[in-house]
Amino acid sequence: MEDFRRSIYDITRQHRPCSVRQVYYLGIGTLWNKDTGGSRRNYNTVVRELGIMRESGMLPWDWLTDATRYVRIALMYDSVEQAIRRTAEEYRRDLWSMQPRRVEVWAESDSISGVVDPVTRALGVGLFSCRGQASKDFAHSAAEQYVAVGKPVTVLYVGDFDPSGLAIPRSLEERLRHYSRGSVPIDFRRCALTVEDVRAGGLVQHEANAADKSYARYAETCQALGLDSTLSTEVEALAPETLRSRLEEQIYALVEDASRWNATLAAERSERDVLLTRWLGAGA
Repeated sequence: MEDFRRSIYDITRQHRPCSVRQVYYLGIGTLWNKDTGGSRRNYNTVVRELGIMRESGMLPWDWLTDATRYVRIALMYDSVEQAIRRTAEEYRRDLWSMQPRRVEVWAESDSISGVVDPVTRALGVGLFSCRGQASKDFAHSAAEQYVAVGKPVTVLYVGDFDPSGLAIPRSLEERLRHYSRGSVPIDFRRCALTVEDVRAGGLVQHEANAADKSYARYAETCQALGLDSTLSTEVEALAPETLRSRLEEQIYALVEDASRWNATLAAERSERDVLLTRWLGAGA
């Protein structure tokens, strides 16, 4: 059992931060077999062992992401000094305000949002979680922002390659275009999983859900692309660092004015220093 846990530790350490489901996928074929026939035995084993390892102190808690639970509470401080210091530490310039394009990342689920959050947060890009089919209200709010800002928008989408995983972004794109009333150009791109990811092989797959109401269209799409419509692929099958690296590369490629980008970063650093030295003193 200790060897088994050490192997799980090594996987999580290498790919952190990652979701529990990604740890499960990364161990398929070496530590356990993929669950079949509706069974969740091996996945539940991973869940249990990761829980034991974290509670025992063997595995750092922040190596695994969980974006599905959060606390709603007002931001409060013990003193003005603490508030100023926190403001300085978290101060960010809007890197995209001087760029001619708005960029967003939409993820199919909260779990995968937690995996790509380090990239979107560092690059100042909005990260939206569909949590399945994005609601009309959620899409409408986003589209209203597009109209208010008045810039072309690029949406990078991250999700599964299965019946629902193709239906969700299709519906989202339609809603964003409808609610923005054609007032801004919308460039909707699938970052992962892509046709190329699936076609290349090497990713763990499972039987497609033929009972899904979107299956018929999924089957047609797969047939047109020369893919096996009886199989589906979850985005968690892609190594977390591969996903983050790809997303980072695609976001950077959308920075059209590098000189303004660098100037904004320089201003951010300078203004953060001013907050600390002016309000907390030189020894801050």
